[in-house]
Amino acid sequence: MHIHFPARWARFAFPPLAMIVAGTAATLGSKGARPTPAEGTTPTLLAALCSPQVDVAAVINKDPEVLRINAELDSVFAATVAQVGSTPPTSRYQQITLLGKLLLNDKNLSVNRNVACETCHAPSVAQTGVVDVINRTIVAYPGSAFNLVSARKPQTYRYGAAFAPMLHYDEARNTLVGGNFWDMRATGVTLANPAAEQGQGPPLNPLEMALPDPACVVYRISRGPYRALFERVWGPQSFAINWPANVEKVCSTPAPAPANDSLPVHLTSTDRGIASASFNLMALAMASYEASPEISPFSSKFDSALANPDQQILTPDEQAGWTLFRSKGKCNTCHLDGTDNRAGARTAGALDRITPRNAADQGPLFTDFTAANIGLPRNPALRFYCENKPDSAGYTPNPAGATFVDSGVGAFLRSAGNPNPAWRRLAGSFDGAMRVPTVRNVDMRPRPDFVKAYMHNGYLKSLKEVVHFYNTRDVLPRCQGENAAGEKVSCWPAPEVAANVDTTIGKLGLTPHEEDLIVIFLKTLTDAPPPPAPPRRPP
Repeated sequence: MHIHFPARWARFAFPPLAMIVAGTAATLGSKGARPTPAEGTTPTLLAALCSPQVDVAAVINKDPEVLRINAELDSVFAATVAQVGSTPPTSRYQQITLLGKLLLNDKNLSVNRNVACETCHAPSVAQTGVVDVINRTIVAYPGSAFNLVSARKPQTYRYGAAFAPMLHYDEARNTLVGGNFWDMRATGVTLANPAAEQGQGPPLNPLEMALPDPACVVYRISRGPYRALFERVWGPQSFAINWPANVEKVCSTPAPAPANDSLPVHLTSTDRGIASASFNLMALAMASYEASPEISPFSSKFDSALANPDQQILTPDEQAGWTLFRSKGKCNTCHLDGTDNRAGARTAGALDRITPRNAADQGPLFTDFTAANIGLPRNPALRFYCENKPDSAGYTPNPAGATFVDSGVGAFLRSAGNPNPAWRRLAGSFDGAMRVPTVRNVDMRPRPDFVKAYMHNGYLKSLKEVVHFYNTRDVLPRCQGENAAGEKVSCWPAPEVAANVDTTIGKLGLTPHEEDLIVIFLKTLTDAPPPPAPPRRPP
């Protein structure tokens, strides 16, 4: 995130995040609860976010958390590069996963060489957003060019993303299953691996790493310190490309590419084929690392309980929360825990008590890989609503401005990116639907008071808010206006997309204590810290 902010982007700046926190997110309590705002303090947050007052880069780069994260990212990348030279892996598995780690931590794969994949998908929060002040406010993370911010929060690529099946239509369940990204658009059709196809998205997304051509990604790798490892894994032909003289200039120009020149790195058909193949192989290495024990270790307290069914590992409250999770709370309807679902149970009594011995799956992913519209309200703090004017290059991310509606999977199915015309007819029934994420590591955080943002737009800021929303969405009255009195406590705003709202949830009848018990159980899904790395041998 060490970024020079070009003058042509100055009008995209917004007030200091501290100001936004003071005006809105500072109302969050220590556990993320949101007290009722004082009367007369309900200014439209959108207007504040869109006001060009302060240089974004100056604000972000001075944040202590951002400074720490950048230093950690640089340290991890340097140590991993050093490992390649000092103790190179010998097995193919180790080579591929180490290459994937390097790729995910390499800032050179962004247009301004300042953002890596793990800038926004950090290990200390289970590969999702790691800057507290952003999670409290604008939710989506600024990209390499730093003038633009997307409409969705970073989705974890542990577990549910790493092990996602190819997108397909399940006739028995009458729904789509699989894919990656919140809207399932990384289908796996091309590489037979949705996680790999997801990894190809951010480097080319104008709102993220912003390289204008897949060949730029390959070019940057070919000039990097781990080129030899890439060639060792995938072959010496990987970078046998005659690069044009202007490749540096082209690859330093933020995406998107011009409409009349969609692949601005001009290559022969043979060189383009090599570049495309290497881009695909890059993505497969990333996916291998994401599925490795370093990222998806199955090391939580819950996993320990499953592995040791004769031991009393879960506390009584954790056990009670698990019983509610799969019964009265109906969580196990989509977030599959490896047991049968007792969602019809009226109570969480002894009859429905679950124990580790009952689990058929010793490594449940806590997702069914489907998509659902849970009736989530829009999040007015998203800065994407402001991005409705073209920059000097003519790019307008969000022509709809404040009227934008995130239709999720439905929008993808209507788009040119949908590889299967047969899915197009399903679009209307998937409007508002977002992919069901894993709930593993939903409470992983670097410190107790760290605020995480939940759901695709980050509207909810604590696990208590999440469970309370699922429990009372259809019970509490509609809030009147933004920042209404009692919002998230005694009222809920209307859904962003009213169609296709999932009625499995919304009126669960949980007591406040039962809500708390489910939160207690969810915290057992946090992976154990990784063991310390062994000391390096002196040369």
